[in-house]
Amino acid sequence: MSAKPGTRTGFLLSWAFTMIMAGALLVGALVAYGIISSGYEEQLERRLKTYAASSAATLSPGGLSGIAATDDALAELYRKRLMALQQNSGVRRAAVLRRDGTLILDTQGHDFGSRDYGFAADANELEQCFEQGPLTTITYTDEDGGLYRNGFAPVPNEDGTPSEYAVAVELEADYADKLNAIGMTMGLTVACVFLVTLAAALLLARAWNRLQRDLSRQTRLAEQAQFSAGMAHQIKNPLAALRGYVELLARGLSDPMQKQLADKLVSEVGALDRIVRDFLQFSRGAHGSVEKLTLEAVLRPVVESARAVGGERVSIKQQDLPGVELEIDSTAVREALSNVVVNAAEAMRDDGGELSVRAQVGGGLVILEIQDSGPGIAEEVRDKLFEPFVTGKADGTGLGLPIARRLLRDLGGDLELIRSDSSGTMFRATFQKEAD
Repeated sequence: MSAKPGTRTGFLLSWAFTMIMAGALLVGALVAYGIISSGYEEQLERRLKTYAASSAATLSPGGLSGIAATDDALAELYRKRLMALQQNSGVRRAAVLRRDGTLILDTQGHDFGSRDYGFAADANELEQCFEQGPLTTITYTDEDGGLYRNGFAPVPNEDGTPSEYAVAVELEADYADKLNAIGMTMGLTVACVFLVTLAAALLLARAWNRLQRDLSRQTRLAEQAQFSAGMAHQIKNPLAALRGYVELLARGLSDPMQKQLADKLVSEVGALDRIVRDFLQFSRGAHGSVEKLTLEAVLRPVVESARAVGGERVSIKQQDLPGVELEIDSTAVREALSNVVVNAAEAMRDDGGELSVRAQVGGGLVILEIQDSGPGIAEEVRDKLFEPFVTGKADGTGLGLPIARRLLRDLGGDLELIRSDSSGTMFRATFQKEAD
C-alpha cells in the first residue's frame, strides 16, 4: 500500500530539512577545519623563516668561506651556534649550505662538501631563497612517517645582499595531531547533530502527519455537520406542518382509541422536533449578539427555569455572586447554563435536593460552580458525557451538555465535569467576561 500524501509530504520535508542542516553543518566544519589548518601552517612557516633568518644573521660569509674541513675550529664555533638554535627552538636539524647545495656544516655530523644530504633535495627552494629571501618548503613525510617542513634563509653580506651561503632548518609539523583531534571532534559533532536533527525531523514529520490527519478528520466532520445541519433545517418545517395537521386531525376524532393514538403521534412529532431544534443549536454555536448586563441578570432566568422544572422539592441557592458588569452574548450564556442547571434540577425533582450556584471572576473569566445533591451521573455515561446523543435520561436527546460546552467554548470558556457520585454532581462553567 502506498503512503498517504500527507505522510509522504511529512517524510520528504523531514528528510530535506535534515539533509540541509547536515550539509550546512558539514560545509561549516570543513571551512573551519581549513581555516584552523591554514593557521597552523602559517604559524609553522613564520617560525621556520624566523629561525633560519636569525641564525643566518649570526654567521659571516667570510668565515664560512674559510672552512675547509668538518673539524675546523671555525666550523666547530658555527656548529655550536646551530646546535644552540636546535636546542632552544626545537628544530630537528640545522645546516649551512652553499648555493649549489654542498654542505658546509650541520648539527648531525655529516661530511664537509657532501651533496647527498637531505637539504640538497630542496634545490629549488634553496635557489629561490637567494632571490626572494627566507622561504619554506611544503610539508613532507619522513621515513618514520612524521610530518616536517624545511626553511631556508641566505646568509647576508655586510651590505645586506645575499651571499653564496644559506642556513637550512627542519621543523616538525607538530600541529598534525591537533588537526587530527580537531577533525575527529568535528566529525563526531556533525554525526551527532545529524542524528539529533534527524530524530527531531522525524518527530516533526509525525506531528505533521498527525496534524494532516486531524485536519482531514475535522474537514470531514465540518462537511458532515454542515450537511446534517442543512438536512435538519429542511426537516424542521415539514415537521411543524406535520404536527399541525396531526393536531387538527385529533380534534375531529371521537373514538377514544384513535384520539389516544393521535395524541401519541403529536407527542412523538414534538420529541422529534425538539431533537431537530437542539441539533441546529449545536451546529450554530454562539449567536454573536453582545450586550452589557450584570451577572445576576444573566443568571436570573436560568435559576427561574430550574425552579420551574424542579418544583418545591428542589432548593436553589446563589452564593458569592460578584456584582460585575459583563459584555457578552447573553443568549448563548443563558442557553448553556440553563442546560446544566435544568438538568440538575430534573435529576432531583422526584427525591428533592439542593442546587447551589457559586461564581467568581478572575483573569477576565467568569467561573461558575454548579453543584447538586442528586443521585449522580451513571458511571458508564461519564466518559462520553459531552458527546452528542449520549444521555442517561430516558427522554433525553443527549444534546444538552454538548450544546452547553460548544456555546461556552465559543465564548472563550469551557464546561467540565468536576465530580459525580452518589452524593451529587459538580460542573464548572467558564466564559469570558467581555466578548472577544
